[in-house]
Amino acid sequence: MTDWTQATLTTWGRSRFAHSATAAPEDEAALREAVGASHTRGVIAYGGGRCYGDAALDDGGQTILTRNLNRILSFDPATGEVVCESGVDFTALLERFVPEGYCFPVSAATASVTVGGAFANDIHSKNHHAVGSFGHHVSWIDLMLASGEVVRASRKENDDIFRASLGGIGLTGTVLRVCFRLMPVAAGAADAAYRRIVDVDEMIDTIEAARETHEFLFGWVDAMARGAAMGRGILELGNFAPDAKDVAPPPPVKPIRFQPPSALLHPALLTWFTNRRFNSLPSGGRTARLGLGPFFFPLDAMPGFNRVYGRRGFYSIHTGFPQESQRAGIRAVMESLTAARAGSFAAVMKPMRGPGDGLLSFPMKGMAYAIDLPRRAGIEELHRDIERIVLDHGGRLYVAKDALMRAESFAQMFPALDEFREVLARLDPDQRFQSDMSRRLAIHAR
Repeated sequence: MTDWTQATLTTWGRSRFAHSATAAPEDEAALREAVGASHTRGVIAYGGGRCYGDAALDDGGQTILTRNLNRILSFDPATGEVVCESGVDFTALLERFVPEGYCFPVSAATASVTVGGAFANDIHSKNHHAVGSFGHHVSWIDLMLASGEVVRASRKENDDIFRASLGGIGLTGTVLRVCFRLMPVAAGAADAAYRRIVDVDEMIDTIEAARETHEFLFGWVDAMARGAAMGRGILELGNFAPDAKDVAPPPPVKPIRFQPPSALLHPALLTWFTNRRFNSLPSGGRTARLGLGPFFFPLDAMPGFNRVYGRRGFYSIHTGFPQESQRAGIRAVMESLTAARAGSFAAVMKPMRGPGDGLLSFPMKGMAYAIDLPRRAGIEELHRDIERIVLDHGGRLYVAKDALMRAESFAQMFPALDEFREVLARLDPDQRFQSDMSRRLAIHAR
């Protein structure tokens, strides 16, 4: 008998909450029972809790916590293929496989993300231009449908289910197992070079010029800079290291235990902070050899970083623009943010190689630009302005970060939505899998 416990869940942005009945099945049989017990408000899977918006929330419904589905089942060194349950997180992958000379090809910005979440959101990283998104490295999944049946889906078997589930934010079913390929690495380290960038044009030009020479490209953007300095920042250029000599010690863990008052988020103080960060880098830049943990997951050294935006939480607006309009689109977003005096500690830019294999995958050939904004009056209106800019430039917003997009914008940004709905209606005609996001974006066919 499934044990359901009432809980209040939130996600990384802390701007959305859900009061939900939760269950944490430990095996396939328990998962089947939990899925079968879901009621008319639906059920959704919840992994590491690192989606920023409401993709994994089901207020008034039921939530399957995948934390106990956390076993690494097999690994083949000859092919690099690992099979694991969906609740395995990237901390476990890092600890298990890097000492053996293998690394995950794609990661999120935190090691707390689960493999199931990585697949359901088709995550992309600062090496997307080189290796694509997570789904490009997945061989197959075992998916539990609303009926309780488990189907294996891949590019050769049940391809329609595979493509709908990849980036499908948990709506086709609950991922039970994932088989994906690790990549061999010479050492558990990366060589990184950091350069000051004076404005948005130099940031884009430098990233474009480095696509063929560096495996990792990631720009921190000073979101408070205006005028000629708009878009200035610090660009990280990285490659896997050939050995582990002279690896810098990992940074000390500094938990953030407080929530600053809103006065500390005043634009003047945010400008002071971003100026300090920009000027902390010597004008000639610097280099470092980092362990893969600190290189991939720098924010994990600051547990509770999502508290810095205060009690009301924050929104993340993650835009993507095709290469032909990326410069104009990103500049227009920056100008909209500046005009709204929207302050932020964190804005980032990274290149994308091309489309993902999922019907609702976010990436395209172009550039991603994302910014975190404290939740306050006027942000919803600003978001609508940015939605319009993204649509006008042929771009899209990333649903893993989204909490505010409108259904009509979503439908325009993802032209394969109708095909996704057709698969969804066949797999789950009673709409057993639902979320706050699926209702907000009117994803289910009517």
